[in-house]
Amino acid sequence: MRHATLPAHPVGDELGEPLDLVALAAAADRRLASAVVRLREPSETNGFVNGHPMAYHRWLPSVEPGKGLALDELIATSGASFEGGQAWAGKAEIDLFDVPTEELADPTAEEVIGGYYRQVGVNWNGGTLLETGTSGAE
Repeated sequence: MRHATLPAHPVGDELGEPLDLVALAAAADRRLASAVVRLREPSETNGFVNGHPMAYHRWLPSVEPGKGLALDELIATSGASFEGGQAWAGKAEIDLFDVPTEELADPTAEEVIGGYYRQVGVNWNGGTLLETGTSGAE
């Protein structure tokens, strides 16, 4: 398999002026969260996000209307190989909004410790089925 690495940072190895990254999350046209990360310098650490097995919920609706889900699994998987660019660090701000129709209504952030950016590429090599029918679909 051939690997390709994207640029480590949109402006190269030298950040120069702080760079603002903005992220928004929404569901059903309602804003759930917004965040701004102001990158300032290379990070002294590479982080840990892809260093541990992660759980994912895989689901696929049935092709037949009203038939629930054709696939409904909770799985755990880890990366088989990894390539990453330079990690960048800076200050972060996050706003979480109360959305009573979502399962995590009225979330709070206790403390924002910082913001980080790193482009990564991961190859997955299988996983473990943890549970099926996790969403309660018929």
